[in-house]
Amino acid sequence: MEWMPTSLSNLESLQKCALSGDFFANNYSAVNSVLYEKKFHSLIAVDDGWIFEKFFDERKTHYSFPHAIDGNTSDIKSAVQKIVKDGKQAEKEISFSNITLSEKDRLLEIFPSAKVTFTPESGDYIYRTENLSNLAGKKLSRKRNHIHQFQNKFPDFHFELLSEKNLSSVREIEEKWLDENLEDAKSNGTVSDLQVEKEIIFFALENFSLFSKICGMSGGLLFAEGNPVAFCISSILSLNVSDVHFEKSISSYAKDGAYAVINNEFSKSVTTEFINREEDLGIEGLRRAKLSYYPEMVLEKFSVEPGDV
Repeated sequence: MEWMPTSLSNLESLQKCALSGDFFANNYSAVNSVLYEKKFHSLIAVDDGWIFEKFFDERKTHYSFPHAIDGNTSDIKSAVQKIVKDGKQAEKEISFSNITLSEKDRLLEIFPSAKVTFTPESGDYIYRTENLSNLAGKKLSRKRNHIHQFQNKFPDFHFELLSEKNLSSVREIEEKWLDENLEDAKSNGTVSDLQVEKEIIFFALENFSLFSKICGMSGGLLFAEGNPVAFCISSILSLNVSDVHFEKSISSYAKDGAYAVINNEFSKSVTTEFINREEDLGIEGLRRAKLSYYPEMVLEKFSVEPGDV
C-alpha cells in the first residue's frame, strides 16, 4: 500500500465512504480524518476500493477499521490481511483503535485470540437532534433554566450560523479561550495539545468553503453585549448524523449558560436525525456535561490487538 499524510486531497473519497454507510462513529468523519493529521501525524492509503488509516506511537502501529468506499464490507477479511502484512513490515505491534462493537466482533471472527480492551474515554455521545433543539421534559429543565438565565442577563444576545463573513469572530473567541486556559494547561502539561487544537481550528476556518462544499461543514456563533462569546463547528458525518467537532465559550459567559444556548440554537439548524457530540476523553467534567443532556446512546469503542499473526 502507498501511504501518505491525510490531506484535503482525500476529503472527497473519505466523505463518499462515510455517506455510503449508516455510520454513527466520529472516526468515520472525513473532516476529523483530515484535521487530526496535524495532531496524530496519521497516514492514509487507498487500495482496491478500501481506505486505510494509521498512526504510530513508540510501540504500536494503530489502524482504523478498514473503510469500504462503496460501503460493501463483505470482503473485510482480505482488507484486514492487507493491514497485517503492512504491520509486519513496520516491525511494531498491531492495534486496531477506535473500534465499535460490531467491528470488534468482525475482527474477533478473524482473530479469535485477540486481546480486546474497552476504551470508555473514546465512546461517542449520540443525541436525537429534536431533543437538543426542543429540550422538552423534566429531565432537561435545568438546561432550559440555564438558557433563561443567559437570556435574562443578556437580552440583546443573538445567534448566527457560520459563514465566510463571520469566521474572524471564531478566531477571536479561540484566541481568548486559549489565553484563559493557558495557566491550567501549563500546570498539567497540555499546552502543546491546546496549541495544536488552535492550529486545527484555524485550518478548518481557512478551508471552510471546501469543507462546507464537500462535507457540509457548518456551525454557529453566539453574540452577547455586541461581542462574540461562543462558537461551534460541525459537519455531516453520515446521512443521518451530524458531528460537532468543537464547541467553546469565553469563561465569563459560560458560567451564565452560554454553552447551553449555543448548543440549543445550533441544534435548531441541524437537518440530520442525530448529533454526535464526540467523546469525553476520560475527563470527568466533560463526561458529566455530556451525560446531563441524556444521550440516546454512548457508542462504545474498543482496541483490538491481534497478537502474533
